[in-house]
Amino acid sequence: MEQTTTDHDTGGIGRRQLLSAVGSSAVAAALAGCSTLLSDGETADQSEQSGGEISDEPIQAGLLTFTRGAPGVLGIQAQRGAELAVQRINEAGGIGGQREIELDVVNEGSNPLDSYNQFIEEGKEVTFGPISSGTHSQIAPEVEKNEVINVSTDGTVTTLYEETVPDPTYSFRFQNYDIMEVVTMAREAVERIGADNISTVAGVNPGYSFGEDEMRVFTQAIQRLTDAEIVYEGFPELGASDMANHITSINNEEPDVTFSSLWGGDVTTFVRQANANDMFENTTVFGTTLYSAAGDVPGDALAGTDIYSGSRNYYWGLPAPGNWQPGRELFDAATQQEGVTVPTAHYMSGYGAVTAWATAVEKAIDLLGTYPTQEQIAQVLEGHGFFTPAGYHNIAEDHQGASNSFAGQMVYDDDLGAARLEDVNTYAATETAPPPGVTGSDWLDSWSA
Repeated sequence: MEQTTTDHDTGGIGRRQLLSAVGSSAVAAALAGCSTLLSDGETADQSEQSGGEISDEPIQAGLLTFTRGAPGVLGIQAQRGAELAVQRINEAGGIGGQREIELDVVNEGSNPLDSYNQFIEEGKEVTFGPISSGTHSQIAPEVEKNEVINVSTDGTVTTLYEETVPDPTYSFRFQNYDIMEVVTMAREAVERIGADNISTVAGVNPGYSFGEDEMRVFTQAIQRLTDAEIVYEGFPELGASDMANHITSINNEEPDVTFSSLWGGDVTTFVRQANANDMFENTTVFGTTLYSAAGDVPGDALAGTDIYSGSRNYYWGLPAPGNWQPGRELFDAATQQEGVTVPTAHYMSGYGAVTAWATAVEKAIDLLGTYPTQEQIAQVLEGHGFFTPAGYHNIAEDHQGASNSFAGQMVYDDDLGAARLEDVNTYAATETAPPPGVTGSDWLDSWSA
């Protein structure tokens, strides 16, 4: 079906305004999802602008992500998002109008550091991923040593740029990090229930650095917003098949709020078993990444539950796909890819990581007139702003992505054949992230009790 463009379609942004916002290159426009607007040659041939000083050799790129098992529920979303971004870059003529990208996808698996080092030995010019915070803590120091840009899709542990690599040059993260999504859900709990009605809190989170980090931050945030007492903390291993002990503990304590950062297939396991044991009669669940299982969790498991989930820096329903042409195009394209029922925030983590790097390289080419070095790309990425179909994003000077966050009630949509969020609230990055240079813990401590 042929689509026409109106201000209504583009969320009230006019055609020329949109083109101006995304930049002058065909790649930037295609990645923003407005390539169909480029019908009258308003963008120039960038290879001519650069004076022909760009090689036509394909750019070799690597992506670390989970491609199978319970983590694959999330990891495949990131893979498909990255693949679509690469496809759009290549269809637009490649980086600088001359260099297409060849993306090598490797399962994060049990030896991710070896896989990353293999990428470097093979001469990859850029790497994307990983998903796991544990993996990210392993490879970030290697990224700095190898001096090859990495833009992570996830790996959102708060301490990465505070302690592990406190002064990064080549390591960047597109996705909103732990403190942002956790603060979003602490504010969401207060918004939905009311601070005076939250006196007890429990937590069930993944048993590794990510889950431990999220519970620690949620405890600090919710106790600054309420007088809540933590009555239970459980940390099941990734892929655990039995969560009965955690559910029994929650049913015994009947906390006002249960916080969870379970993700992927673990969400389906937890929700199924919690629902079967009437846990949702005793607590309301608030989770940062529960919606990562949108296409995996069945409708009967969600029936009668009381779950609110965040959706990091992207929710496909906002702006509504029917009103926002780039969002509609992304949704339609994503649902045609293998393994994607609906695109989640992790789809955008793959799409956005590639887009952040590609638009920064395009900007550097505009400035330099030739293909930039790794150091020059890194300099452009600091403070770099760019568009995707999810809206505007920014990589702050501390190398951390900073975008709007979303949260809403998780329900099953029979027509969609997947979960969706209902009654969604949007939180600006200024509400959920500390200023650059301030640690998350110090920022939370500065809140008025």
